[in-house]
Amino acid sequence: MSAPRNLTDEQLRGENSAQAAGDDRPLRGTVGHARLITALAVGALAWTVPFMASIIVLLPARLDQLDAAHKVTDFATVTVVGSVVALVANIVFGALSDRTRSRFGARSPWIVAGAVGLGLSLVALGAAPTFTVLLLVWCVLQLFLNMFLAPVTAIMADRVAPSRRGVAAGLAGTATIIGQAAAAATGAAFIGHPSAGFFALAALPVVGGVAVVLTAPDTSNLDVPRAALTAKTFLETFTFPRKAADFYWALSGRFLLVIGYFLIMNYQLFILTDYMHLSDAAAARVVMLAGLVTVVVGIVAGLATGPLSDRIGRRKLPVIASTVLIGAGALIPFLAADSWAMLAFAGVGGFAMGMYGAVDQALVVEVLPNKATAAKDLGILNMANTGGQIVAPAIAAAVIAGAGGYRSLFLVCVIACVLAAACILPIKSAR
Repeated sequence: MSAPRNLTDEQLRGENSAQAAGDDRPLRGTVGHARLITALAVGALAWTVPFMASIIVLLPARLDQLDAAHKVTDFATVTVVGSVVALVANIVFGALSDRTRSRFGARSPWIVAGAVGLGLSLVALGAAPTFTVLLLVWCVLQLFLNMFLAPVTAIMADRVAPSRRGVAAGLAGTATIIGQAAAAATGAAFIGHPSAGFFALAALPVVGGVAVVLTAPDTSNLDVPRAALTAKTFLETFTFPRKAADFYWALSGRFLLVIGYFLIMNYQLFILTDYMHLSDAAAARVVMLAGLVTVVVGIVAGLATGPLSDRIGRRKLPVIASTVLIGAGALIPFLAADSWAMLAFAGVGGFAMGMYGAVDQALVVEVLPNKATAAKDLGILNMANTGGQIVAPAIAAAVIAGAGGYRSLFLVCVIACVLAAACILPIKSAR
C-alpha cells in the first residue's frame, strides 16, 4: 500500500471525489488503515459498554432503589435532561476539536480529556445519594462522553479513505454491538447493586481513550492554517450547515430510527418486569440472553455488510433495508407479550442493527458538506442520537400512561422505522 499522506483541512474537502478512482491510502497520518480501524473499534467499546450498561440496566435499577413509585418519570427526566446536555456538548466539542492545533493533532487531546472525565463521572454516579445529585452527575457524564465521542467519530472523516469506510464502519459497528452485549451482561450482573456496577466500569473509558490515541496517533497539525474567529467563521464553526439537503435527510433518518429503537431498548427492563411480568432475576436472565443473541447476529451482519457495501459502492440500500427490518422485529413482542418475543426481537433487531451500524456511519461521512468542519457536522448528525433519546422517553412516558401501555411502544417503533427508511430515499450525494 502506498504511504499515507498528510493533507490540510482545505485539501481534505475534495478528497471524496479524488479517491473515487480507487486511491486507497489513508487521508493523513503515519499509520495505515488496520490501526485506524482498530482505534475506531476500541473507541466504540470504550464508551458503549459503560454508557449502555448505565442506560439499559444500572440507571433504571438505581432509580428503582431511590423511588420505585416514580421510576418511569424519573428515568424520563434523567434521560431527557442528559440528552439535552449531550446534544449541545457534541456540537461544541466537535467544533472546538476542528479548530484545535497541537503536536498530537486535533482530536487526541479531546479524546483523552473526555475519557478521563467519563471515568470520573461514573465513579460520582455510583456515589450519588439522591435523585437530584444523580441527575446532575448524569449531565456531567454526558458532557464528558461527548467530549470523547465527537473527536473519535471524526477519525473516519479525517483519515480513512472513502473506499475503506464500509469496512471501517462495519468493524466499528460490530464493536458497538459487542459493547452493547457486554453492557447488558455487565448491567445484569449488577442489577441488585447498581452503584457497584458504575464503580466497576469507571476504568474502561480511561483505558480505552488512551488506547485509541496510542493505537492510531495523529501527526502534529500546528502548521495547518486556522481561520481567524471572525463573525463569519464563528457561524461556520458553530452553526448548522446551509444548502445541505442530503445532510438533513440523513439526520432525519437517523433521528427517527433512534426514537424507534430506544423506545424499546431504554425500557427493556421495565417491559420485562411490568409488561411481561417477570421477576427481577428472570428479567436479568432475559437481558443477558438477549444481549448474547444480539452480539452473535450483529457481528455476522456487520462483518458481512460493511465490506459488501464497499464492494458494490452502495450505502443507501443496506441502511434502508436494516431500518425496515428493525421495525419488522418490533412487531414480534407487539403480538406476543412473552419473554421469547423479546429474544426474537433481539435476533431480528440485532441483525438489522449490525447491518445499519456497518453502513450508516459511512453514509453520513459521505454527505458531510465540508470536511474542514467534519467533527462539528458529525456532532450535528449525532443530534439524531441524543435528540432521539430526548424525544423517545417523552413519547414512551405518554404511551405507557395511555390506554395502550407498554404494548403500544412496539407499534410506535414500527412507524418510526418506516419513516426513517423513507428519509434515506431522497439522498443524492451517496448511492
